Amino acid sequence: MATNEKYTMRAFLENVKAGNVTEAEQKYAEAELAKLDARNEARKGKESKTAKDNAPIKEDIVKFLEGNPGKTAAEVGAGVGQTTAKASALLTQLVKDGKVTATEVKAPSGKGKVKAYTLA
Repeated sequence: MATNEKYTMRAFLENVKAGNVTEAEQKYAEAELAKLDARNEARKGKESKTAKDNAPIKEDIVKFLEGNPGKTAAEVGAGVGQTTAKASALLTQLVKDGKVTATEVKAPSGKGKVKAYTLA
């Protein structure tokens, strides 16, 4: 590769794919990986804006479920003033965090099953 040529990421990846990696390309890859690792490490401890915005809603959901166990995402959403989709997404996160459990129950319409949520 001549020093005055523009070397694109595509060209680099094509060389990697073909197995034609020079020592310079290997050093470049190592440097880029180090940058990625540093960025990821810096972000690791930071909570995203969305997570910060969702924290009080999650608290509301937990409080709602304290007095209303076995509710569906639609019922929880209505109970805390959120859409079913938002409530469902946050309930999924709460289940993953171990704060809430989900059980499949017969849907109120009688057709199919839905998840009912209670505190863990």
